[in-house]
Amino acid sequence: MTVATTLKNAYNAADPIRPLLPNDPRYVNLTLARGKDVVESLFTGITWSERFLSQLITGHRGSGKSTELLRLRANLEEAGYVVLYFEADDDLDLNDLEYTDLLLAIARHVVSDLHLQGISLRPKLLEDIEAWFSETVYTSEQRREVERELDSEARLGLGLPEGLPLVAYLMARVTSQIKNGRAIKSEIRRKLDPQVSQLIGNLNLLLKDANVKLRQQGKQGLVLLVDNLDRLIYRDLGSRRTTHTALYVEHGEQLCDLDCHTVYTVPISLMYSDCATVVRSIFPRHHVLPMIKWHNRDNMLSAEGIGYLRELLRARINLDILCTPEAVDYLCQASGGHPRDLMILTRQACEYAPRDVLRQPITLAVAQRAEADLIADYSRMIPEEHYPLLAQVYLSKEVRSDEAHELMLYNLTVLEYINGMPPWHDVHPIVLKLPKFQVALAAKREKLLAKH
Repeated sequence: MTVATTLKNAYNAADPIRPLLPNDPRYVNLTLARGKDVVESLFTGITWSERFLSQLITGHRGSGKSTELLRLRANLEEAGYVVLYFEADDDLDLNDLEYTDLLLAIARHVVSDLHLQGISLRPKLLEDIEAWFSETVYTSEQRREVERELDSEARLGLGLPEGLPLVAYLMARVTSQIKNGRAIKSEIRRKLDPQVSQLIGNLNLLLKDANVKLRQQGKQGLVLLVDNLDRLIYRDLGSRRTTHTALYVEHGEQLCDLDCHTVYTVPISLMYSDCATVVRSIFPRHHVLPMIKWHNRDNMLSAEGIGYLRELLRARINLDILCTPEAVDYLCQASGGHPRDLMILTRQACEYAPRDVLRQPITLAVAQRAEADLIADYSRMIPEEHYPLLAQVYLSKEVRSDEAHELMLYNLTVLEYINGMPPWHDVHPIVLKLPKFQVALAAKREKLLAKH
């Protein structure tokens, strides 16, 4: 892809959603800016460990986890592993997710994705699991109905090619029902939950057979990467339980029980909750992808960090043609070192830039107008009671392990950076522009002065 030289091309080059594939010329190595190489750490754990590892990767939404996981996949494949990568929100309802839903989605991908790669599991094993699965989930009449439905047209509707084992179609059908149907979702979960040990046992039989087949082909084994689980909606379930703790704390052990290397994404807020110690004990190997430090802990600008953010844009857009230097620096600082917010701001600036100006249409004034849109977005999502807490984070550069700070991390109003150890936190620079934050900050400073 060539570097954009028009506003239209720049708008598309700054797509904030689509992760970059390995070897994409727009990729910028941000290891030094972030303070660590998460991909190398994940890769080392998988390739060195003599037993199967379950690892977590976390970071703010839009920090670049998907891009890094795709890079990990490429590195593992080059090292001789077969990698199954899928995005959880393609298969699952992240507004209402149970751990059995996730296990089903994993089982479906193991069978179907390996089949697509030309790796056929033992037919008798697939038949036995299909029989158990259909008997567990369906009545005899429902099973006959399913068999009638699974003609070529229905299979195509599930997004599955011809030739897959029946169990793959059954699992795809059930995961689709769980994602899209409220009543059937409850019924299927009620039937599967008491059978979860058998479900994990059958899934491990599939994984063991897959690893045997792969090693016969000279491969190192199977690795499972589950992306976008960090998008799991945060909801209070009562009794000090949340949707996040329900998956990773209450059922983390089951996620670790799979007979292959696994990497799951996890909401960064959970790693700072009052359950963080439990999460770390279940998943000893957990990796954080921090923001790009655009400033240091003392609030002084980081020339190195701003330089990396500038390179993120330069890899996609001809800045000399489309932007003034002041506009580029302003966008980089306004992003807070958050790659997705940088792309959102840049895309908005492309829209606001005058079409009749051919050279450097994105000026400082245009960048400020783009920032105003993001300021409005953030102002609408911050609860009133968060402003004093945000002011305290700004002054201390620390977060507490409680629900309010969890939400601030989850909502991106507070960001994590690494500039030496330990990690530190700060308020998103967009939040600094909010009048309510400025009032809260002034009150906090006045209170501190009164104490002295």
